[in-house]
Amino acid sequence: MFSMLLLRFAQKITRRSFMRNSESVRILAVIIMALFMPSVILAQADPVDRPISVSCVPGFSSNGPTSYSVTTNFSINILGGLNRRVHGCEIGGLFNIEKEEVIGFQAAGVGSFVGADLVGAQIAGVVNVVGGYASGFQAAGVGNFVGSDFAGFQGAGVFNMVVGDFDVAQVAGVANIAEGEVRGVQIAGPFNFAEGNSGVQIAVVNISGEVIGGQIGVVNIARKVTGFQLGLVNVAEEMTGVPLGLVSIVGNGQFHVNAWFDETSILNVGLKCGSKHAYTVVEYGINPLGDYANNKLGLGVGGHIPADPLFVDIDAVGYSVVEGILPVTETRSSLLARLRVTGGWQISPKLAVTLGPTLNVWHSTEEDGSDIPLFDLLIYEHQGENTWTRIWAGFSVGVQLL
Repeated sequence: MFSMLLLRFAQKITRRSFMRNSESVRILAVIIMALFMPSVILAQADPVDRPISVSCVPGFSSNGPTSYSVTTNFSINILGGLNRRVHGCEIGGLFNIEKEEVIGFQAAGVGSFVGADLVGAQIAGVVNVVGGYASGFQAAGVGNFVGSDFAGFQGAGVFNMVVGDFDVAQVAGVANIAEGEVRGVQIAGPFNFAEGNSGVQIAVVNISGEVIGGQIGVVNIARKVTGFQLGLVNVAEEMTGVPLGLVSIVGNGQFHVNAWFDETSILNVGLKCGSKHAYTVVEYGINPLGDYANNKLGLGVGGHIPADPLFVDIDAVGYSVVEGILPVTETRSSLLARLRVTGGWQISPKLAVTLGPTLNVWHSTEEDGSDIPLFDLLIYEHQGENTWTRIWAGFSVGVQLL
């Protein structure tokens, strides 16, 4: 329930922001075109083809005041220019404006604005705007906007926006936003958003509807995932795949708190969360007894095999072990790796008892490890010049809550 509410909240906020920004860009494009197209309102002219056009600003060009009716193959705009279509190449000192489509190449110091479709490439110092479909390449210092579907590559210093579906790759310094399906890659600094994603999203925060592929970031949020999420916090309403993170909240997955006793610590607590069959664990254990009082902090991954009301968990966990009962210490830590097979009996929906064997590998430059287990079945030990390695078998017994 929490994952569903969080996803819907993120989608609502993102969509509202997207619609505000996209409408602002559209309004800006209309204003710019209206400023340089007064003759469109006052007169009509028959379409004409001219291979070369030269313009200072719209209305002062080789095409005269009716440049909005011209289809040209090569256009040079000293400051800016206005044409009906470009089927070829256009270069503008500041801006390029096309009433209809561009098939070919545009470059501008500030921006290029196309009322219909683009098939080819746009490069601008500030912004590129396409009112219809685009296919090819867009690169801008600030942003790219496409009012329908896009197939190709978008690269921008700040943002890329696509109202429809997107294919291939978006790369932005701040944000990529696709209102439709993304089939490819989104890479951004802080933020990616897509209504659906068949590929990979990489950013600090990734938000998507259905993901078929993966999300890599600090925070990943999706409605449905078929694939993986890799981040500190992963949220999914439904998942078929693997979430890898410090905290993974999956609507149809598992979220448990465990407490247990094993041969290395009299008290261990852990958080286990993930999908139906895969999970991550964060664990802390303390042993105040003996000559070497210590505590350990661990992180691991595992797999869950349900057989209601029984289950089996198999996981691998790596620990940092330090002397003392506080997790912060000035002493150097030692490493403990553990393979654990745990059987469980689900007594009630919120309570299970657990029991199982462990296989442990100790490696340290500080301690030989003989004082770490309270009891064990020693399998192997070795002392090097400045290192100790020790392998033993043990067991754990505990409870699982939630």
